[in-house]
Amino acid sequence: MTAATAFDLHTDARPRSEPLVSPRWAWIGGFAAVALIAFLIRLVILLRIAGLDGLDGYDDGVYYAAADALVHGRIPYRDFLLLQPPGAILALAPFAAVGSVLGDPAGVALGRVCFIAVGSLNAVLAMGIARRFGRTAAVIGGVGYAVYFPAAHAERSTLLEPLGTCGLLVAVLLIERAAAWPRLGPVLAGVAAGAAVTMRIWYVVPVLLIAAVHWRRAPRFLLGAAGAAGVICAPFFLTAPAVMVREVLLDQLGRPRATSASSFKRLATYLGATDLHLPGPFAALLGVNELGLLLMLVVLAAAIAACTVRGARLYPLAGAAAAVVLLASPTFFLHYAALAAPWVVLTVAVGGARILTLVPRKPARLIIAALVVLAAAALGVRSAELSQPSPVIPVDALRPAASQVAGCVESDDPQILAALDVLSRDLERGCVVRPDVTGYTFDRDSYRVHGTEAASVLNPLWQADVTRFLLSGQAVIVHRTNTKLDRADTARVQSGAVIARSGSWVLHAVGR
Repeated sequence: MTAATAFDLHTDARPRSEPLVSPRWAWIGGFAAVALIAFLIRLVILLRIAGLDGLDGYDDGVYYAAADALVHGRIPYRDFLLLQPPGAILALAPFAAVGSVLGDPAGVALGRVCFIAVGSLNAVLAMGIARRFGRTAAVIGGVGYAVYFPAAHAERSTLLEPLGTCGLLVAVLLIERAAAWPRLGPVLAGVAAGAAVTMRIWYVVPVLLIAAVHWRRAPRFLLGAAGAAGVICAPFFLTAPAVMVREVLLDQLGRPRATSASSFKRLATYLGATDLHLPGPFAALLGVNELGLLLMLVVLAAAIAACTVRGARLYPLAGAAAAVVLLASPTFFLHYAALAAPWVVLTVAVGGARILTLVPRKPARLIIAALVVLAAAALGVRSAELSQPSPVIPVDALRPAASQVAGCVESDDPQILAALDVLSRDLERGCVVRPDVTGYTFDRDSYRVHGTEAASVLNPLWQADVTRFLLSGQAVIVHRTNTKLDRADTARVQSGAVIARSGSWVLHAVGR
């Protein structure tokens, strides 16, 4: 096969010698293996960072606490601040309900395990989408997504990205196979896409791009998307329309831009170029910058090749659109890379399979494909091994004391309340519970000096508001660095008697 033939604009990526159909058992085994690999990697990352019910960053605790508040009759936007659409807290509500009965730690652990399962489903979906481009593309797509560290990191817990990615992948799978269901297929694809948008507002970008690429089916697709998003969001919008628009849209757009990482650093990180601490001479040859540049070149080559494959242009286009969104985002967190993850993996899978058609001999193609998969796996596993643990909450020392508090226990991180098994109890007692404590700095406590957002420690609105909240109960525990109380308010919060202490973790009574 010549290069011209291999890169003909409308040919399939599958080598001519490769059979179109493999035995069903082989595909079932492949899907099961990919699901298992994805599940184990995500579980390892969670266990290294936090454990099943420990302190895992901040955002996942926010969404679980918001779901718990909803279970107890409190409506987001109307009764408490929520800077995201309501889809994720609806999905988490069953787990919060379990936590209300069996204890908050049980609800948190069950929710995290199920979200990890959604992440493993995403790897299977990626493999299923890539399957129509041949076995090589399917293997690279499935295993690649399973081990792709930015995706695995985002899908380790109850964050927005696992469900958002799942909705988009289901939408792509359905709309690309809509010929079998020409009327219902695009509508169902739209429903899945609309559900994704209710997880995080910026998923609207790939949804619109899917509609543009599949323009013949776009009317039904967009009808399904609008219907799903409307059904999920309308009940909350009707209770507090102006507040919901402000929190979900305006507060997000108004966030101060993080300047801690350059655009190159963002792109490199989003492609999985983390600091791997390679041994010996390898560290000098392949640092984060060199690895980032190498990954960019690989993805660019794969994107060019994928654009020559009929039906695959969506993937590099969506990947480029995701990169623009991620670069324009005011804030920078690794789990944001999940927006680009499925498109990067599918681009590499299809483009890589196309490039391999240039290799004349099948054994050589198989060896190269195996090396690509092994390199991706090694990169992902190494990154997972280096995941940094969060502070360990000393529940054995603090939980018995917290359970004896007669009134409300307040904290600057709702996951602490869940770990101490007092979150649901506080909600049942009618206590003030703020699922997203820090989120108020982007809303009513925003304070600008000469057009620039003031640091939290110098923000009088924030200092007064958060201190008033923390002292609204009968006991308080503050441990989050980003709370940034000033000295005076720190002294006020810590002025009460010590109820329980373990190292730097202190549960104080609230002084009156």
